[in-house]
Amino acid sequence: MTFRLTALLCAALCAAAPALAADRLNWGWFNAAPYMIAEGPDKGQGIFDQIRVLLKEEMPGYEHKDVQAPFPRIFQEIKNGNPWCFIGGVKNPEREALAYFSAPVAVFLPFKVVVRRDRLAEFAGPAGASISLAELMARDGVRTSYLRGRSFSPQINALLEQQANRQYHSEFNEALQMLLARRLDYLLELPIISTYSARQLGRDGELAAIPIREHGEPTVNRVMCPRTEWGKQVVAKVNAVLHAQRNTARYRAIVERWSDEESVRIIRAIYPTQVLKSE
Repeated sequence: MTFRLTALLCAALCAAAPALAADRLNWGWFNAAPYMIAEGPDKGQGIFDQIRVLLKEEMPGYEHKDVQAPFPRIFQEIKNGNPWCFIGGVKNPEREALAYFSAPVAVFLPFKVVVRRDRLAEFAGPAGASISLAELMARDGVRTSYLRGRSFSPQINALLEQQANRQYHSEFNEALQMLLARRLDYLLELPIISTYSARQLGRDGELAAIPIREHGEPTVNRVMCPRTEWGKQVVAKVNAVLHAQRNTARYRAIVERWSDEESVRIIRAIYPTQVLKSE
């Protein structure tokens, strides 16, 4: 009798183990303030940090774990079909072959060319006009670096594919500090990130952002999960939460936090079409 009970208990536990493993959800994230803030008084208060908190509250059926890791590792885990998801992924055809994407969670205002303010006239002229990224990339001796694995916009991605010998970095602040130290000449970056990060480094006001002629449209960002049955189910549950929450006061406040007054005005103007009605 005892042997039979032991055998039944073992069978039950063995059968339950895969189900428990399948319910584990690793949320990959990295320091990209103010979207994901890893340290300081604002730790955990980033836009994607707070969306992650909300999703975990509304998806109690998973064992959630936040895992801080460089984006290349996060992307590789998703590519390998492991139970990882990431908030802030930009959808493109190459990534859609590897991952499922949720409805939009928020919106990136256009990427810009970020330079040291004392070199602004050198890049944009005295009037501070927009700049052609194609022409900038064709200049000899101009140094930049790109976050490994990052997707920008279709226009910028197409230009990058034509550029040989690209330099890459794995952490946002790594390249920003190189720019401030004059070891890079410019970055392709979201002004909200470069402005916040420079302020945290005690270098507020030392950077300037120049509009890019080839890229003037906002980019929506999404939850990205592996292209597996598990990932498909997670994305479906994420979408259910987003459809219920994205137009609430709490959620809108999360999306608008850290933006200046002009950026908030733009976000509010495009939010109904770019986020709420876009799939």
